[in-house]
Amino acid sequence: MNTRTAPTPAVLAPPRGYDRDRWVSAVLASNLQRNQRHLALILAHRAGPSGELPAGGKHQEAGHLAGDMHLDPKRVRLVLTELELAGWIRRPDIHTWSPGYMVRPITLVFPVVADAPCADRTEPAHTGEPAS
Repeated sequence: MNTRTAPTPAVLAPPRGYDRDRWVSAVLASNLQRNQRHLALILAHRAGPSGELPAGGKHQEAGHLAGDMHLDPKRVRLVLTELELAGWIRRPDIHTWSPGYMVRPITLVFPVVADAPCADRTEPAHTGEPAS
């Protein structure tokens, strides 16, 4: 007797939230520049299971990242800002971040464009009637 069960819609639904493999695939398929892609992959490697790098951690501190990337810490801070503006990471606003002595947390997120389903067609469907 076969006792297979059919998967429920929750099992079939694509995962929501952070998924490291899905995030890395999106980064690799993106049009990010080399330094942006490199830093994004380092952050993905260091992030926890929820895609978070906690406040005050040395893993997201620019000087520490600069050593891994062989870049100047100022350039690393610029690349972090570029990733944030492009929607790949989220950080608290630097002007409102308190305590100021602690490195801000980083959350890895999907940009709206990278997370949206691909649209195959942008024009209306053909009606079947000849064009006039």
